[in-house]
Amino acid sequence: MRLFVAIDLPDPLQDAIARLQQPVRHLHWTAPERLHITLQFLGEQPGHRLEAIYSALEEVEFAPLDVRCEGIGQFSSGVIWMGIDPQPAMEQLQQQIGMRLRAAGIPLQQRRFIPHITLGRCDSNHLSPVLEHVAARFYGQAFCFECDAFSLKSSLLRPSGALHHIEAEFLCAGA
Repeated sequence: MRLFVAIDLPDPLQDAIARLQQPVRHLHWTAPERLHITLQFLGEQPGHRLEAIYSALEEVEFAPLDVRCEGIGQFSSGVIWMGIDPQPAMEQLQQQIGMRLRAAGIPLQQRRFIPHITLGRCDSNHLSPVLEHVAARFYGQAFCFECDAFSLKSSLLRPSGALHHIEAEFLCAGA
């Protein structure tokens, strides 16, 4: 099972982003219901590890986060993303999740944490003009929301895009 830990975007934010997703040649937009902020990618995990993963994530403690999303960027892989304003609380949440999972014996890839929302993908040959179009479309747009939960999600890769399923949700203290 291919797994990741993420913060899902609230429905009003998904809708606001969807309204900005106009057709762009060479760009495959992320479906609004799949928009999220990945906190930790676990990759393929055998079913017998699920209980240890659930237990590790249940130990994570955090207070609600105020999340601000703005600015457009790219990865050389062809991913076009919306940035997340850096904040120590989100970084601490991400680090705590990784620490708890590693302590439970779950192998994790070592990746630098760059909080973002993947808006879409294009091949690298068309990245520059597509990025310019998306940046112009999202210019001046900023979105804020309060995060009081994160999810363990499974991802099934399909030619039409990944299908995500919430396996478990974890609430902040007091939620």
